[in-house]
Amino acid sequence: MNKHELRTLARAHRLNLSTEETQELNAGLRSLLFSRIPIHRYSIIHAFLPILKNKEPDTYPILNTLLKDFTADVYISKSLENGDLLHFPFEADKTYALNRWGIPEPETTGDGLSSETFFDTFKEEDILVLVPLLAFDSLGNRIGYGKGYYDRFLQYSTPKTLKVGLSLLEAYEPIDDASERDIALDFCITPTRVWKWD
Repeated sequence: MNKHELRTLARAHRLNLSTEETQELNAGLRSLLFSRIPIHRYSIIHAFLPILKNKEPDTYPILNTLLKDFTADVYISKSLENGDLLHFPFEADKTYALNRWGIPEPETTGDGLSSETFFDTFKEEDILVLVPLLAFDSLGNRIGYGKGYYDRFLQYSTPKTLKVGLSLLEAYEPIDDASERDIALDFCITPTRVWKWD
């Protein structure tokens, strides 16, 4: 199966989930994330805000727990027209506007860190990146929406960066068209399992 086929399959699978199923799956995912990933080790955590209409993992409760129970600085990103991301501290009491894809994000571009600057600024820190995805395969390949934003972001990641995908669905069989430009995951958390790759 190639990326295009898997995107179509995974999108349909997610959209067919009922509200009750989605809530149950999100609860399982959150439980495994906080019980199996040593989050207290990380001083910088980069997360994402979900496209809820696409039934992405609901990261709002995760973000609230990070701010309430952990000391890490938490960042989110804004998508730029040129295919890059800018990165900003997450503020729980701030209202974020939806971009053209339905992603909540900061309205401003001022004071945002470029992807290269983000990792350079925190190169001595242990960084945890919670990575959005549409699907993933059993080899740790992440399949996003095809725009390449996160591959361009993660190409600058440091050796002290842990890349953890969050998925309401389990792994699919290995894709046929993975490329060396694709940035693989270190872990992926699902509602029932923690996937790990070396």
